[in-house]
Amino acid sequence: MRISEIFRRMLMTKKCLACGEVISYDIKAPFCEDCLEQWQQFIKMKCHRCGHTRTECTCLPSQIREISKHGAVWCVFYDAKSNLPLNNLVFKLKRDYNRDIIEFCATEIVKNLKSLCLRHGIDYKDYLITYTPRRVSGKRKYGFDHSKRMAIEISKLLGIKTIKTLINVGTAEQKTLSKEKRKENAKQSYELSKNASVSGKKLFIVDDIITSGSTMKACADLLYQSGATDIIPLAFAKDNR
Repeated sequence: MRISEIFRRMLMTKKCLACGEVISYDIKAPFCEDCLEQWQQFIKMKCHRCGHTRTECTCLPSQIREISKHGAVWCVFYDAKSNLPLNNLVFKLKRDYNRDIIEFCATEIVKNLKSLCLRHGIDYKDYLITYTPRRVSGKRKYGFDHSKRMAIEISKLLGIKTIKTLINVGTAEQKTLSKEKRKENAKQSYELSKNASVSGKKLFIVDDIITSGSTMKACADLLYQSGATDIIPLAFAKDNR
């Protein structure tokens, strides 16, 4: 065990990532017993459209399908109306700078990304990682950019580089808008970062959740226009409505 991990255990209690209950460090799972059981059910949840589980579902928003011929990587279905504690993961990922949650979500994304790469004969080492940047007001409110933090953690797990390519100049929150307004707002919300150089590059682009696909599409369009040759979206969850 690393010295840093020993000090971490001495100074910090381990809590279930979903409900926050204190659990023993001897338990390898990141959840309490009840939430671990829910997690097993959570990952077997079926799509409301096709009736398939996540591993078989291909019901991606049209805007996501336009980004990459390889599809997209996501780990779980998300239903905002559900009261399951595991839905708290998405909220906490956005609002609390919790390293354990970021590491967990990044690890799940990497598992699914490696499966996608194997299916399509892709070498992930040929790619760089970027992210959909958070609005300035969001960073001020919560103190961090969750997509950036996930991208950094994913890059560590894969041993590839994270680069900043975009800035968010938007003011309206996507979640407050209709599907059509999301699309227009997303187009106006992003600009290429001043020192970004993506010509000839293959990129993974990270976000927390795929809903309409407007954010990913707006960002991908900018990157393709700037010379990126391939982009694959990565997210922890996909909306299940």
